[in-house]
Amino acid sequence: MPQVIELIEDIARSANQHNSVVPKRVMNAWTMGAQEQLIADATVIGDRLLVLSCAMEKLEVPFDSLSALKRIAIDDRSNFAIDDDGSCLYWESADIHLDLDSFRYATDPAWKQKFDSLKSEHNQVFGKAIATLRKQHKLRQSDIIGLSDRQVRRIEQGDGSTKVDTLRLFAKAHGMELDAYLDAVANAIANL
Repeated sequence: MPQVIELIEDIARSANQHNSVVPKRVMNAWTMGAQEQLIADATVIGDRLLVLSCAMEKLEVPFDSLSALKRIAIDDRSNFAIDDDGSCLYWESADIHLDLDSFRYATDPAWKQKFDSLKSEHNQVFGKAIATLRKQHKLRQSDIIGLSDRQVRRIEQGDGSTKVDTLRLFAKAHGMELDAYLDAVANAIANL
């Protein structure tokens, strides 16, 4: 703990001397206890993005390691901004926002495995709630106009993520607006 306090004091002195946004961002993150989740600084070197968390964790992210990063034109790679609080990097030209967990996903196999496991679990619970709601409304899988029975079955089994346009089809089949349908799905999840 003394090393952390010394680091914070050094950053505070630097912030006061240079009025730099990076030390302020790090100080704010530590004050909130969010140093593990927030970005202190980032830079591009060649085909890699170097990201420094507010906890001083260094991540080296190849641009070809994330589909979102691949979409950024080579000439635009350095044209990003860091959100004032350090919550994400933002490339305006490509309309891409990426947080620290996205970069961990690309660089840490254990993090990727944990995230994929949580995502799979979420998809299964979400799918089960969709199926429960459909059955409560006495709808068949074939009653979801715009989707095949197979597509509905896959969604209800939690195979993959469900897009907003697909959820709109479910909402319409249930005679609901999307917000009301999502509230009903959330209630179904709470009751599972």
